[in-house]
Amino acid sequence: MKVGFIGLGIMGKPMAGHLIKKGYETYLFDLNTDAVNELEAIGGHSCGSNKELAENSDVIITMLPAGKHVSLVLFSEEGIAANCKPGTIIIDMSSVKPEESKEFATKLKEYDVHLIDAPVSGGEPKAIEGALSIMAGGDQEHFNKVLPLFEVMGEHIVHMGQTGTGSATKLANQILVSSHLAALAEASVYASKAGIDLNKLYEAVRSGLAGSAVMDAKMQRIVDRDFEPGGKIETNFKDLGNIQASANSLGVPLPVTNLVKEIFGSEIANGNGGKDHCYIIDFFEKMANHQVSGK
Repeated sequence: MKVGFIGLGIMGKPMAGHLIKKGYETYLFDLNTDAVNELEAIGGHSCGSNKELAENSDVIITMLPAGKHVSLVLFSEEGIAANCKPGTIIIDMSSVKPEESKEFATKLKEYDVHLIDAPVSGGEPKAIEGALSIMAGGDQEHFNKVLPLFEVMGEHIVHMGQTGTGSATKLANQILVSSHLAALAEASVYASKAGIDLNKLYEAVRSGLAGSAVMDAKMQRIVDRDFEPGGKIETNFKDLGNIQASANSLGVPLPVTNLVKEIFGSEIANGNGGKDHCYIIDFFEKMANHQVSGK
């Protein structure tokens, strides 16, 4: 199985690296030539265009910032759809609206090309470990064919159902992640100003009902004030916008999600969109006039 991989950012680069190391003939394209060169050094094949990649691949993975980027890569004149072989399976692992996934799948059928929407959760650490959670939508037969690829990049892989259900699951995931981040930030500022050592707070609550994977991943970063991006504030904000659009079409109110999105929006307005999403704590620190510390 020849694999094409487009989108070698924080998540995509280690994901593609796992496929190369596992022995898959992997073709690479990204505007970030440094990432391509790094993966080429361990056995990947550099391509000069999406067209060249499409012509060489049986399965093509896209890991891109937003739906507009996926659409451009798929349907431009030099894009995937017009240049790949009939029967090619495209796995879109980007975070997009389920309505976009369905639209992409419908258009791709005109080219006899199949789509699996398979966004991921776990952030950069799990991408590096090859331990992502992968939630996939699409035809069961096509899912079965690409499952070995998923098993190289992830540990928890679930076929959610028809096209669009993978993307919808990711959006539900992002409601939970973003709300947990806000709750963790608010609780940390309160506890710190009340004189509690945040390391001890974590020790006290992590195994109880309030414990979460978000707390495990982000509490130490908050304590150390390490806000180098694993998942960016601007990415969460984009995802929450997708959730609002999808929920509006379904008639689902989002009172908590809407509030959290405004908090992320405030941080972007203050120039912090590129920081790790746990930097949402900055909003709560400013309101309380108190900066937390693990000391």
